[in-house]
Amino acid sequence: MWRIKQFMPKEKSGLEGRMIDVGNLKIHVRNVIAEGGFSCVYLAQDALNGSKQYALKHMICNDEESLELVRKEIRVMKSLQGHPNVVTLCAQTILDMGRTKEALLVMEYCDKSMVSVLESRGAGFFEEKQILLMFRDICNAVFAMHCQSPPIAHR
Repeated sequence: MWRIKQFMPKEKSGLEGRMIDVGNLKIHVRNVIAEGGFSCVYLAQDALNGSKQYALKHMICNDEESLELVRKEIRVMKSLQGHPNVVTLCAQTILDMGRTKEALLVMEYCDKSMVSVLESRGAGFFEEKQILLMFRDICNAVFAMHCQSPPIAHR
């Protein structure tokens, strides 16, 4: 099997290692846990309570359309606040950086994702009851989204 060796060590992303205030929270940004085309998600630690961890989503908005998408995401998360199968939005802010705006969303950190749960089974199988419980939780979250006015589609 071929292995690709990095020629240069990966540079830290913009927020790693920084201490920032978002809403009423002061957090220490640790490391990147996910990256997408429009955002980056970091593991963050509460500065006052070191055992409390968060997921910090950082989005750069270059135009009014992307800023409106961020505002819509915040509204959706607030409308689903308290649902047991939807991560909680703990704090958010939108910073005016001149030509761009940056959105910071601090969310509940879930150390397990559906992908990691599925991968952890290895070559084994889930029992029928486990599968039904996972499916029920997913359906409950989607149902809560569909019950909003207007309904929210998940993709």
